[in-house]
Amino acid sequence: MSIYALALFFLLPVVSFWLFPHVNNIDYISFASEFIMAVTVLVCIVNLKNFQKSERSNQILYVGFSILLVAIYVDALDELFIFPKVITIVIEDIFQILGLLLIVFGIKLWLEKQEAQNNSLIKLATTDPLTGVFTRRYFIDKATEKLSESNPRFCILMLDIDHFKKINDKYGHNVGDLALVEFCSLMEKNLRDSDLFARWGGEEFIVMLPHIALSSAADKAESLRSKLAESKIQLPDAEFTMTVSIGVVEFNPVTPKLETLIDIADQRLYKAKQQGRNQVVSN
Repeated sequence: MSIYALALFFLLPVVSFWLFPHVNNIDYISFASEFIMAVTVLVCIVNLKNFQKSERSNQILYVGFSILLVAIYVDALDELFIFPKVITIVIEDIFQILGLLLIVFGIKLWLEKQEAQNNSLIKLATTDPLTGVFTRRYFIDKATEKLSESNPRFCILMLDIDHFKKINDKYGHNVGDLALVEFCSLMEKNLRDSDLFARWGGEEFIVMLPHIALSSAADKAESLRSKLAESKIQLPDAEFTMTVSIGVVEFNPVTPKLETLIDIADQRLYKAKQQGRNQVVSN
């Protein structure tokens, strides 16, 4: 298409020279400005060759700029030659409007695609590819932001699925992966939209519960524990139940560091496992 545009750029004035009368008093300033605009549009067309032709937005922009090039170039030549009225109306006016509309539409499609790609990259960077929940890095970033508030108030739950290795050993890692997905699905159904749930590593997970006291957080943890213990995991090749041990900690000015809070929650989780698993420890 850019070859045709270049051919048009050089052939159109030659054809116009032989077919149409010449203008006596040429407005060189108008011709120069319109010619520069036409060259600018031609450069856009040539540069569009560097983008993927298969992209719908690129194709629409290509057509839009090509139509606009014809309109602007004929408009520039109109300062040198006397074109019939039908040419000035159809090509100069209608083509300009049509070209601009296609360019606007193409840019809209391109922006929508860029936004979708950016959202996809953000999702890849912030979510665990297996379970779809947030990553450890994302949790730390968001929890750190929470700590920077003037009066932060939240609790952290550290969870570990009990005897998860036995599930992998008995049913295989594929079933184990599906079990993790089912576990996360159950958790998300029983958490608030404001709660932050992330995979800490392996079968260990972490939750931040904002605007909640330790006693309420412990009750919430107990509710999550009991619902998981009562839920039967039904997969194509396996059927079983899972239990979870949970450690709970509340933010307070004495332990302002996130690392310290997580360490305390982890210690209480370890205590829950030492005491027999499938329980909540909050002190």
